[in-house]
Amino acid sequence: MEIKNVLATIQTVGDLERHIADLYKHLDPQGLVLSIPGVGRHLAPTLIGILQNIERFHSEKHLRGFCGLFPRRADSGGVERAGQTLTQGGNNRIKQALYLAADTARKTDPELAELYWRLMTVKGHHHKQALCAVANRIVNRIFSVLKRGKPYEVRDREGNSITLSEAKAIILERYTVGENIRAGRRSNRIEKTP
Repeated sequence: MEIKNVLATIQTVGDLERHIADLYKHLDPQGLVLSIPGVGRHLAPTLIGILQNIERFHSEKHLRGFCGLFPRRADSGGVERAGQTLTQGGNNRIKQALYLAADTARKTDPELAELYWRLMTVKGHHHKQALCAVANRIVNRIFSVLKRGKPYEVRDREGNSITLSEAKAIILERYTVGENIRAGRRSNRIEKTP
């Protein structure tokens, strides 16, 4: 169907959302990307639309490089360019989508919540640094589910499949980052010079 014909049929936001859902079902009929915690019905079409065919990526590292979540030294600043944003490499749309997915996933998947919690509490990372690490894990999961052709299953530490409510209970019990830690990380940020 031509774009002009499609646009002519879209009258409301609801029509557009239905059309996007139909296109997503065409690109990912099993809903594999949707099975990953943090990736919802709005982010999944964005991710799959940008990535297109997973076969063009030969490894998880290749996919992470495309997404721009692990910066090269020239992309991320350093001593000579302190205060630069985390990375300038990669596709901005996919980085934003993965960042949003990571923020949700850390609240719904115990493995990702544990990673976020450990980075914030033990390693002393800031919120954005910890989210970027979670986003990298999500990229690995996207690669894995699309390559294997099987949906992702949320599991506990023992490897047992669990429900969303069980996952949230585990996170609340074990992996909640206190406000005092968050406030401390915010106060330790390097101030940007004008």
